[in-house]
Amino acid sequence: MSVTNFSSDGENDFVGSPEDLSKILSETSSELNFENISLSLLREASIIQAKKAIQESLTPDKNLIQAIETLDEAHSNLNISSERFITWNSQLTGNPRTKLDTLLDKKELPLQIIPLRDSILASKKLIALISSYLDNESPRVIPNLVDILGTQLAARIVSLAGGLSKLARMPASTIQLLGAEKALFRHMADGSPPPKHGVLYQHPNVKKAFGKDKGKVSRKLAAKVAIASRIDFFGENHG
Repeated sequence: MSVTNFSSDGENDFVGSPEDLSKILSETSSELNFENISLSLLREASIIQAKKAIQESLTPDKNLIQAIETLDEAHSNLNISSERFITWNSQLTGNPRTKLDTLLDKKELPLQIIPLRDSILASKKLIALISSYLDNESPRVIPNLVDILGTQLAARIVSLAGGLSKLARMPASTIQLLGAEKALFRHMADGSPPPKHGVLYQHPNVKKAFGKDKGKVSRKLAAKVAIASRIDFFGENHG
């Protein structure tokens, strides 16, 4: 049992776990005289409650968001480093620009670019690991979205929405334009043609559609995504 002893100097000594302290303060706050509770005790209880709130907010889809954003950053870093690697090697050796894979397979390279080669190889390894993680984890967290979009695109649209909870509450018309925010703002600012799709353009069905059909296919796909996201979030297997 937890006991609070109030000393003559106005301080108090709490005997018990931090969880007990948080529980006591939350359950009996209306009966407590906070003037007799030390600031350190209140601060400890606040920290405990804040940590609990943070832990409850860390839903499985947050891991997918971190993973897909890490993957995108790794691809970006790889592209930039690869271009630098090829250009720098050409300048150092005086040889024409060489394809990346051919250059990486060379056993002898100028010393200056060896650290850059190692960085590129590390990026490739990271991309493979994160891709594998998404392939394994996405079907567990958002199975219905994965059935429609595939592992990476499903995770990416959840990321663009700001989480599965927000995606599940979005209308299909908003989902259709996720990832096309810049084009939408440009349309609103200068009257340029409105975007017909955002990140959903990466889906094979949208890519292979012809001209005007792309908007129609994207709209139908967004409607399916809206339904799938709601099933994934509100369904009995959620969490």
